[in-house]
Amino acid sequence: MTKFTKEQLIEIAQENVDVWQLAMETDSLAQKEYAAIRLRVAEIALAALTTEPVPQPELKMSELINKFYERYPLDEFESDTERSAALGYFIAGAELQCFGEFINYADLMGDE
Repeated sequence: MTKFTKEQLIEIAQENVDVWQLAMETDSLAQKEYAAIRLRVAEIALAALTTEPVPQPELKMSELINKFYERYPLDEFESDTERSAALGYFIAGAELQCFGEFINYADLMGDE
């Protein structure tokens, strides 16, 4: 299979956009719907090739734990169990805020 560079693909996608835009301006009414669909596909391809990827949200666990202990000093808890439970709720809240759902740690760990 022939390999293409990203720049080559961008160039072809831009050419496709230009061709289908011209077709939209010059073709008959019956052919404009076909050209409109092809133009939209070409625009999507060009956007996919030229748009910078959006970085994934990230939780830095050590920073999060440090923040927990800054907000809730050790003397606020009666036992290690209580502190551990509070830390779990704190982390779960951060997961919901960052990702919109809880992280499934079992899926991340694989077969252990």
